[in-house]
Amino acid sequence: MFEMQHITFRIRTLLHRAFYLSGDYDMYSIWNFCPMTNWNQAKALLQSCSLCRAESFPIVFWLVVLFSLFGAGFNCYELMQVWSCPCAKLAVWRQRHFYVLDHWALRKARLVSSGIIMIAWLMLIYGIIAISPHAMLPWILVTSFVLSVEWFIWLLEVITGRLPINLQTLLSQVLHVFFLGMVCCVKSVFEVALGEHVEHSLRII
Repeated sequence: MFEMQHITFRIRTLLHRAFYLSGDYDMYSIWNFCPMTNWNQAKALLQSCSLCRAESFPIVFWLVVLFSLFGAGFNCYELMQVWSCPCAKLAVWRQRHFYVLDHWALRKARLVSSGIIMIAWLMLIYGIIAISPHAMLPWILVTSFVLSVEWFIWLLEVITGRLPINLQTLLSQVLHVFFLGMVCCVKSVFEVALGEHVEHSLRII
């Protein structure tokens, strides 16, 4: 009997804490929306769920290293393909149709863009090795611009009904944004470490 009363008391206590307030009731109001307070609380919640924390930073860092090496290698292979095989068919991750530019103009544009992206990848790798946030900035700017254009074109095609919503395309877009966020996380950690002169714990070589 005593155990049953104890369990019942504990349940009532939990319900009271969940649905009733024991603090100051004067601070609650139906007119005090406080949008900035709500935004700060939501921002703090998102930051608490962020991967850019001390305990998860090693995973983020080495994922950025691996993806950077893979991206640089793949872009180098793509650049060599465009350079050495001018008659080869251009392969893109999302199929597009261009009705204004001819084949050779498209190939020149692809060659220039691949060269720019290749330089950005190499600077990103150098920035990771040398702990140089400034060297990582070109890749962040180029990728942000490309992703902004990609998202705009994709949303425009979806809204106008020219393109159905494809889960694979959406997942690819989200993963690119996620990787961009990880690179920005590494860059911000580098900046803080350089400012506090504790970059020795972040050096690969």
